[in-house]
Amino acid sequence: MSLAARILCRVVDNFGDAGVAWRLARQLSDEFGWQVTLTIDRPDLLARFGADPRGAVRIETWPGDDRARRADDVLIGAFGVEPPPPLRAMLAGGARRPLWINLEYLSAESWIEGCHGLTSVRPADGAIEHFFYPGFTAASGGLLRERSLGARRDTFTGSPAQRDFLQQLGIAPERGERLVTLFCYPDAPLAEWFDALAAGARAHRVLVPQGTAEDAFAAFFGAQPQPGKPLRRGALQVQRIPFLPHDDYDRLLWSADLNFVRGEDSWIRAHWAARPFVWQPYVQAGQAHHVKLQAFLDRFAAGPAVDAMMRAWSGAGAIGPAWAAFDGALPALEPAYRAWSASLAAQTDLATRLLEFCADRL
Repeated sequence: MSLAARILCRVVDNFGDAGVAWRLARQLSDEFGWQVTLTIDRPDLLARFGADPRGAVRIETWPGDDRARRADDVLIGAFGVEPPPPLRAMLAGGARRPLWINLEYLSAESWIEGCHGLTSVRPADGAIEHFFYPGFTAASGGLLRERSLGARRDTFTGSPAQRDFLQQLGIAPERGERLVTLFCYPDAPLAEWFDALAAGARAHRVLVPQGTAEDAFAAFFGAQPQPGKPLRRGALQVQRIPFLPHDDYDRLLWSADLNFVRGEDSWIRAHWAARPFVWQPYVQAGQAHHVKLQAFLDRFAAGPAVDAMMRAWSGAGAIGPAWAAFDGALPALEPAYRAWSASLAAQTDLATRLLEFCADRL
């Protein structure tokens, strides 16, 4: 079923919102043949993700171009974004109005299953909004995952291509060293974690993309790590790497022993890496992010060491003892992460569920 779709995105969480919108746009175009336009207020981010402006997905700067909009079959508002006035007016009626879908944030909370697929009629003009909730169960909207992702991961892992990839980034792990990627928000307890790593018995090399944890490095090391010149203290070595396009970021996650991720987009990709990860949710008022974290931990059910580590990483506990327990348990936890990834991969992916959702309503 080939459709014309427009995805609307206004960036709140610097990379996650745009990342999810771009991945969905690319998959709908590449795998299902949809004609996709992505209207976004930060198109500069897409180039950093590896988006080709000459590619099949048409990219518009918010609020977009009024031309050709009447050809849209589906209008997808990412994360509750309100359409700009010309589009909003089209949703109110007429002989041919697009199917309006509100693509919500990913959550493990059980209530989303009851809300997924519901509609809301705007009383002012009769516009019909359909709610689509990504999630971890068959009763939700599922998770973004390309068809070939698992096969590409398995082919890459342990191959000469993986070794070449790390070498091109200047990464040469030492024998026995744990390779860790770090993508976090500024309020992560980095100083305490760095202290624990530096004093630990096992060597850790932490890879950090440009623009992440700048203040923490300055406070802990008295300097910023430069590409090709890692900072070292005790058993800890921190290495700066460039901000990677999406496909290369996937390869980095596949190559690491442990991934620290945040928000939504990198969190989803960490699941598909089938490697241990620690997630930091986006901070929300009233500690709502702790509720979201606990809902995920309850569903993941990997054990107390994982629970304590992720809570502490999000500010709900002391990181020192949490890391000590997690570090000690990590080898035994690796099968649980792989099994969790495999169980999710057995479900239908988000883009396919969205296609079916639209086909039933058009």
